[in-house]
Amino acid sequence: MKKHQKAILALAITLGLSGALGFSSFEPVFASNTDEVITIKKGDTLYSLSKKYDVTIDEIKKMNDLTGSKIIVGEKLIIREATDIVVAKGDTLYSLAKTHGTTVKKLKKWNLLTYDKIYTGQKLLVKAPVIIEVKKGDTLYSLAKKAGTSVEQLKNWNNLPNHTIKIGQQIYLSPSPESFTITVKKGDTLYSLSKKYGISVTALKDLNKLSSNTIYSGQKLRLN
Repeated sequence: MKKHQKAILALAITLGLSGALGFSSFEPVFASNTDEVITIKKGDTLYSLSKKYDVTIDEIKKMNDLTGSKIIVGEKLIIREATDIVVAKGDTLYSLAKTHGTTVKKLKKWNLLTYDKIYTGQKLLVKAPVIIEVKKGDTLYSLAKKAGTSVEQLKNWNNLPNHTIKIGQQIYLSPSPESFTITVKKGDTLYSLSKKYGISVTALKDLNKLSSNTIYSGQKLRLN
């Protein structure tokens, strides 16, 4: 049974079978805390919400297991499913793969992981990153609008120092594994960071192409 089917069964028990199966009173109890969830307001329709949030009606229906087009004022809808999550205590690659309907192999590929160990507080992609090739006329602004995000987010995901992009350049339109970094603070050492994030000093040096143990305040370090 898929996760959404399990959620529907649980909802049916809670609300009563006829109400749940008809979705007359829908609550996305299966939403993760990183999903984008909105409260339906008077006048909202699936069509108006699809235009407002730049998603298709079919995507909204699929994310919320809706069989019809009826939505109820005051109820909640998932507008966008999480593309990345923060690892919680007890999470494993296997449990996350099961929760998000994917595989351990894909999670490792998307996150550039060469090992199975993950740690509490780590950011991980749970969907394949969206990558496009810059075409003539593209700007960060137009690409941000297309992706439903901001120029600053695009710059962060792609580690861009400015607004300049070139034809043929590969650009992430969703979080990239390379964007999961920390900023070194005063007093940090590779040893203290390795203990804090559960990753070896050697791995930190390899990931960040460091030839020595010296790091400095303000420096960005990759954790994946």
